Amino acid sequence: MVEVLTEPSIGSGNTRAFTNCVTWAGSASEFVSSVTAVFAEYGLTVLSTENERPVARETGYGAEITEIIERAKMNPRACIYATFNYYPSKPA
Repeated sequence: MVEVLTEPSIGSGNTRAFTNCVTWAGSASEFVSSVTAVFAEYGLTVLSTENERPVARETGYGAEITEIIERAKMNPRACIYATFNYYPSKPA
């Protein structure tokens, strides 16, 4: 899971959101580097990540997560995220 902060110019200003993300990485630090770079392209700041782990060791994901895993399998350069769950926050 990745927690991000939107830019003040997006929507109603600084807003935090959580999303699940799948990317190719050999370690947790590679995962963080990859998602940080991708979200920066969209003007989002990665605030934190949690539960970074290899997909191959897990089963029983919900439909949305299973779908992004399958999409990522087809593209070794992929960094795919799921639905953003927003919540209002004070500026960082």
